[in-house]
Amino acid sequence: MIRSVQHPDGEVILPEGELGKGFCVLETGTIEVVKGDKVLSTIDAPGSVFGELSEILGIKRDVTIRAKGDCVVRHVEENLEVIVMKNPKVAVKLIRTLGRRLNRMNEIAFGQLPSETEAGAALEESQEVKLLVVDDKAAIIEQLKVGLARNGWIVSGAAGEAEALSQCQSEVFNCILISMALPDDSAITLRRKLKTTTNAINAPVVGMIVVGDEESQTRAIEAGFAECISKPFDLIKAEAALYGVMQLDSSERYFKVEEDYLYFELPEEFTTFIVNDIQENIESRIHNTINEGILKIVIDTTPLLEMDEAAVEVVGHLAEALEKLPMMRVAIIAEGEDGEMWNNLDGAEDWGICADVAEAKEYFEQEHEYEYEEEEEEEAAPAEAPAEEAEAPAEEGEAAPEAAAPEEEA
Repeated sequence: MIRSVQHPDGEVILPEGELGKGFCVLETGTIEVVKGDKVLSTIDAPGSVFGELSEILGIKRDVTIRAKGDCVVRHVEENLEVIVMKNPKVAVKLIRTLGRRLNRMNEIAFGQLPSETEAGAALEESQEVKLLVVDDKAAIIEQLKVGLARNGWIVSGAAGEAEALSQCQSEVFNCILISMALPDDSAITLRRKLKTTTNAINAPVVGMIVVGDEESQTRAIEAGFAECISKPFDLIKAEAALYGVMQLDSSERYFKVEEDYLYFELPEEFTTFIVNDIQENIESRIHNTINEGILKIVIDTTPLLEMDEAAVEVVGHLAEALEKLPMMRVAIIAEGEDGEMWNNLDGAEDWGICADVAEAKEYFEQEHEYEYEEEEEEEAAPAEAPAEEAEAPAEEGEAAPEAAAPEEEA
């Protein structure tokens, strides 16, 4: 029996410990190979065969296959021998699949490649975000190198398939961007080869298309590309897409701990995505800052090209969050008349208005000295005079009151 099944995110497709029959083919989406709580690998290439070893070897499955996001899987639930006799092409596909796996295991065993676990660990240990851009136009690679540098990302370039595969043999990338306009329609072929390369198997692959080229976008998505970004690049949209596919906290673009304060730099312009992104992360950023023992925030509004409603909304949201935390000290860097406007926001009345970061630091120092002086004044204040005695002592020359005479005995 052959049936196509749509599996929702997280659903187990093939459970560990089951004696399998037949095999499965991934039609769309992504699946994970899981052992216990550990994800060993992901498969997202349409047409990938999996689950066949159980019947071939006559053993129970030693891993679990589950959906990563919604996916469609074709379950071929027939005896393999019967299937192969009916359709010899299936045998060829199974042999090739097993051959690729064996070749990869040999490379790992002989030290030519790190294991998927080692590659994943190397990526986790590194604090750097590395991207590989594959395009035969050097100017495109340079644009992304310069444009994405503001996020602290390291961008490497490759002019074609061979160079990209070579780099992926020696380096692990967080994301790989491929131009859909590569010669000989090699973008899709390259993506398929990357998914059999240990260092790149878990890296999301993003297609780069010319704006308006819907045909290339459709081909990319159908081939399993995680996302597409358009040329010429809108960096804000491109960054949003890349943060999404790499599952990174995009609010890092705006919040940064500097010395003993949290630095919040407003972007040049706000989009709906940026507004939502910042507002969703403001409170967690503040809580993390307090947890690190930092009680100062510098808000830099100078990058703003225009102070619009979105900017006021975001800073106002921050002011509301900080209003519940009176111990936090806030300085806002603003130019000209804009400074007074920020103080009109609810909760921002006591914020220091400064011209630059240096002045903001001075403001915090003055605030600290002022608080210290107040504490000293409180300590130096004279103690209250003791309460007056119930009966004041007699003044000079005045007879003291006589003691009450004892009562006569009856």
